Amino acid sequence: MAPLARLARPVLPLAFAAAVLGTPKPASAVVVERVVAIIGDKPILLSELRTRARPWLIEIQQKVPPGAQQAAAESQIYKQLIEKMIDEELEAQAADKAHMTVSSDEIDNALKNSAAVQGTTVAVLYKEARAKGLSDQDFRDEIRRQVLEGKLLLLRVKGRVRITDEDVRSIFERTVKEERKRREYHPAWIVLQIMPGSSPQAVEERKNLARELSMRAKRGEDFAELAKKYSDDVGKADKPGTRDFGGDLGVRAPQGTQAAQTGKKAVMSPELEQVVMGLEPGEVSDPLEVGDAIVVIKLLSRQVSRYTTLDAAKNEMLQRLQVEILDKAKRKWLDELKRRTHLDVRL
Repeated sequence: MAPLARLARPVLPLAFAAAVLGTPKPASAVVVERVVAIIGDKPILLSELRTRARPWLIEIQQKVPPGAQQAAAESQIYKQLIEKMIDEELEAQAADKAHMTVSSDEIDNALKNSAAVQGTTVAVLYKEARAKGLSDQDFRDEIRRQVLEGKLLLLRVKGRVRITDEDVRSIFERTVKEERKRREYHPAWIVLQIMPGSSPQAVEERKNLARELSMRAKRGEDFAELAKKYSDDVGKADKPGTRDFGGDLGVRAPQGTQAAQTGKKAVMSPELEQVVMGLEPGEVSDPLEVGDAIVVIKLLSRQVSRYTTLDAAKNEMLQRLQVEILDKAKRKWLDELKRRTHLDVRL
């Protein structure tokens, strides 16, 4: 579980959020006070850490069973959050040296832009923040930190960002490839069973038949008819097979997607899904040995991509590139600040 990464949804538009990546903040119970980190001469108190951790602690308490599992999840949150708070303090100290501030108008504009991108209102953003345990001032403080980080990063990389057409094409191809892993797909298969104790000759005959069926299907022969004639997937009394349906496996959800996790769609084994991911609709695979069977797969269809052409997605790709460039610049800059600053983490 990675609650911090999952809950830390950028509040600002993507292009601006390139320099404004951050996480929400919170409030907490009374505890014995102690210092959990020192950055330069600035301490971070345990009460401050608990306050910032409140939204994630609330979710953990709601979703994770009490006991060791809940304690481990809370400990992970604290470790991630103390690193974030150290980064923020380093940025605040750098902003002081640069005499850089964030005005109330800049915070208001950031909120308006965020609401517009999400198709909602500023009032709703405040309401969502309150539901996570943030006061209105806590929420504005978080936005102020994000805006300040963005201004610092933009100042650092200003004039040094060079994006080429090849960069845009490369990230488009990478994005489409990653998106494919989240799109539902509709496969069919032919299953040739290898009976226990089969002789090497019998096994080789099954392999030859699988290769023949794969080639026939690739040449255009009706895959469904081949499955009806040759597939051994006849099913059982409590589990119907696919042979009578031309090997049709129905629409499947990729591993790791929400539909797969909630059980709303059937999933294939990782080795079969890997084969499917390499197929275009209408393509047939080479034979694949899976356990005591040999399988030939055809991809009947795949959920349509939201990315049509590079030109149509160019603005989004440029924003993604900006996010990547600024994030790399941020990590390099913070690493330099850490090397030059006394850090003492006591968590």
